[in-house]
Amino acid sequence: MTLVTTFRVGTVTCHALEGGRLWLDGGAMFGVVPKPLWEKRIAPDERNRIPLGLRCLLVEHEDGLVLVDTGVGNKESAKFRDIYGVENPGTRGPTQLEDALAEAGFVASDVRYVINTHLHFDHAGGNTFVATEGGEPQVAFPNAAYVVQQAELAFAARTNERTAANYLPLNFAPIAAADRWRPVSGEAELLPGIHLLPTPGHTPDHQSVLVTSGGESACFLGDLVPTAAHLPLPWIMGYDLEPLVTLETKRELLARAEAEDWLLVFEHDPERGLGRVVSDGKSYRFAPLDTPEGGG
Repeated sequence: MTLVTTFRVGTVTCHALEGGRLWLDGGAMFGVVPKPLWEKRIAPDERNRIPLGLRCLLVEHEDGLVLVDTGVGNKESAKFRDIYGVENPGTRGPTQLEDALAEAGFVASDVRYVINTHLHFDHAGGNTFVATEGGEPQVAFPNAAYVVQQAELAFAARTNERTAANYLPLNFAPIAAADRWRPVSGEAELLPGIHLLPTPGHTPDHQSVLVTSGGESACFLGDLVPTAAHLPLPWIMGYDLEPLVTLETKRELLARAEAEDWLLVFEHDPERGLGRVVSDGKSYRFAPLDTPEGGG
């Protein structure tokens, strides 16, 4: 199985990297959407969990490699991995993400920027790794600056009973100790053509990443639209802290994505990693790349 899907945005080469898989409760993933509807799109297992990808984005920018999100990592216990159905063993490094990097022709030390859409464990877990079970966590990308919204970094440090299970300090505290954070505030252009877009709702300071070049654009959605099944506007995760904010953020971003013909990268979709969005009059649906509507 290939772990890399390569595509171009104008003159920029990008790679969708398959960093593994996890299984989360289908009801939580689809919030108020009834099970008879969502199970037609992604079938659950006997524990009511659905398979989810851990897809990351690698951008070959002229100023250095940019990696967006880092998967789950390898620091958690066997119990944790069973609960969340984590499947990401690596043969060339700590996890499957390093295997995918190698398939694309790179190693972790080549990465110059790591962008976290937010700091939940399935998006920032690979920021750090342990060389041996029970060992001290180390920075996974030793030559990279780590980029996240400043307010997200502060939010992760102030957890409560609702948020603590998702924000695990071993994923971000070692980055602070190594002075590798390069936080931003609001919309920003990290590098020419690498735009950070605030897309709140899942967390108050979640961000998506827009890559532009030569009149073309690709957007890594993060957890704003985690799978292609979540494109309809009211299909919002129960995990979202501010679901009504998610609704309005999706409305605005998907309208722009359709109008400007963006390529979309779905981080958690188990099969459909890339596609476009088409309005059906009331909401939105997925257009695969091999159809006239999806381009190619």
